[in-house]
Amino acid sequence: MPSPSSVREQLTDILVRVVGCPADAVVPSAKLKDLGTDSIAIVEVGEELGRRFGVYLSDTTIDSMTTVQDAIDAVVNHDSGAAASHPSAASQPAPVIHHDPEVRRTKLRTFAATFVFFGLVIGGAVGLGGAALVSATGISKVDLPAIGVTATPTPKPEPATKKKAAPKKATPTDDPKPTINTSSERVAPGERFLLSGAFPGSPDGQTLQVEVKDGSGAGWDDFPIQTQIRDGGIFRTELYTSRTGERTFRIKNTVTGETTPTIKVTIG
Repeated sequence: MPSPSSVREQLTDILVRVVGCPADAVVPSAKLKDLGTDSIAIVEVGEELGRRFGVYLSDTTIDSMTTVQDAIDAVVNHDSGAAASHPSAASQPAPVIHHDPEVRRTKLRTFAATFVFFGLVIGGAVGLGGAALVSATGISKVDLPAIGVTATPTPKPEPATKKKAAPKKATPTDDPKPTINTSSERVAPGERFLLSGAFPGSPDGQTLQVEVKDGSGAGWDDFPIQTQIRDGGIFRTELYTSRTGERTFRIKNTVTGETTPTIKVTIG
């Protein structure tokens, strides 16, 4: 069970990052609304607080957090068994996107069969109508007078050998790729900036990790900020850093391992 002091320390860091309030204003009696949280920010604060201590804070618990002390008590007095009832994001079914070429071919075959059927019905009706017209005029046979020339039968043309058309290569449907944007490509040290974008087709609730790289030869490091996919694949998170220079950022889906393109932000 975490201590109240450790929870308050982490809560102070989260509130400073999310709503930009002064750290010394985060006292137990302070109301979260007075510190700058709204209905969206309080959810982000509750989720980030739960992630840092490995607990799941339900929507009811987060909605009941009015003061700083309420948030601390929600973690300190948390029932560890409640986390088991929280559905894992990985178990949620991904949305089904029908781009299967076989489905399209089946629809085309159905359309062609329907077209042929109605063609036969219309052709039969026209044929019966023509026969009725001949019967009504009393003409059953038409003889053409000979003109002294013996007609030679027209030779039947030999059926041309049809060449089998080469099968067309199926063009794979390009799935939408992850995207990333920034609110500013240059900020002052400690100034907050926004990273946003989308993981199309990914279910809501999957955890995303902000990654950073300094220099062309450096490797990727985890930036101390995580967020989640919401509203059908989009994400949005704010961060700041006091380290100056050009820094490269990207967002990684911790469930699928998929990453966004990189984006550069100059600090200073």
